[in-house]
Amino acid sequence: MNRAPKLLAVAALAVAWVVTLTLAPWSDESVGDLDTRSSFAALLLDGELPYRDFSFEYPPLAAPVIALSGLAGTNDAAYRLGIAGATLVAALALLLLARSLARRTGGSETRAMLAVAAAPLLLGAVVRLHFDLVAVALAVAGIVAVLKRRPAAGLTLVGLGAMTKGFPLAIAPVALAWLWAGGDRRGALRGAAALAATVAALAAASVAISPQGALDALAYQLDRPVQVESAPASVLWGLDALGAERPSTRDSHGSVALEHPLAGAVGLAFSAALAFTVVALTTLAARSARPSDGRPSRGDPRSARSLVLAALASLAACAALGPVLSPQFLTWTVPLLALALAWRMHALAAMTATACLLTLAEFPARYFDLVAGEPTAVAITAARNAALVAALVIALRSVRDLSLPRLPARRAGFSSAARAPARSIAPVRPARPR
Repeated sequence: MNRAPKLLAVAALAVAWVVTLTLAPWSDESVGDLDTRSSFAALLLDGELPYRDFSFEYPPLAAPVIALSGLAGTNDAAYRLGIAGATLVAALALLLLARSLARRTGGSETRAMLAVAAAPLLLGAVVRLHFDLVAVALAVAGIVAVLKRRPAAGLTLVGLGAMTKGFPLAIAPVALAWLWAGGDRRGALRGAAALAATVAALAAASVAISPQGALDALAYQLDRPVQVESAPASVLWGLDALGAERPSTRDSHGSVALEHPLAGAVGLAFSAALAFTVVALTTLAARSARPSDGRPSRGDPRSARSLVLAALASLAACAALGPVLSPQFLTWTVPLLALALAWRMHALAAMTATACLLTLAEFPARYFDLVAGEPTAVAITAARNAALVAALVIALRSVRDLSLPRLPARRAGFSSAARAPARSIAPVRPARPR
């Protein structure tokens, strides 16, 4: 690939970043917690320690990201630019990582990079106001390392991402199962040990700073109730539309929680669905690494694509099915969008992009309408959540198709789930199970 597409994508990303800083509606920052994180940065730069000297609800590696973003200043104006600079670096890294994944799985590198570059225009200011992109970049870097047969480095990066913001941990079972089933059991064990060591070391550092503060931070996240923008909340709003008891709202955990007699049960059902989805993606990725003919196939681009799709879908599942869905969580779906476009999986790309655009339509302009239960805002948010779930269903079916036994090359045809340029992936048509 020549340098022109890469330079074009980098330039497009920079322009999109400027748009989110200057032009409405992409620049709208009327709802957010920038002041909270700027105050954290001021405390950290003054030498105070998280967990011990002040309450800190994030994992330990969030602290240096927040502090570095405040080096240019911790007043709101300076910190706004500081966090924008830090997240732009993460976005640039993600753009190059998406290119690498596309190249290794038979997709279009240009499409992957341009999708990342367009993400700020799909999501608006939230993409640069939060450090989620740092965790996303670390998680995707981990996937790239696993594909390069460096499992210990890959799972270490996944662990670093999880200790920045917990969701990258969903990648771990997918990657480990893929390695194990593909015959690299030693690599799987090394990767698991590296992941455990990374998480344990950073958790131990947090506990050493303040045992009670570290436990309080963990409890803060585990105790979060159903949040007003989440998929479980959409179900509860739907019950209201059907004549059941209307949900009420209350401030909780820096957000707005939805209260309803069925909130606990609905939230638990979605958590179970999340666990099931990750288990299903893990199982299918493992099956793709060792198909029914018994021969390890980790070197097969189809198997590599299955790993990448399953891992990225696991990240998206954490946003789609969890009890909390803040707008910045849609940045977790950007790699899935990029690779779906790279592989010409247009239905998956369309559903993911639709979810991002509907998030921009709802937040922040209609956020308080949503809190008040205004029907239009509730409908937009429900449509966004439905699009996310639809994307997950498409991804699951596509990973399943990639895991089916392959026919000999002379009988091959194109698979709708694995369509890619013939130069990179031999066209195949999965056989129907007997």
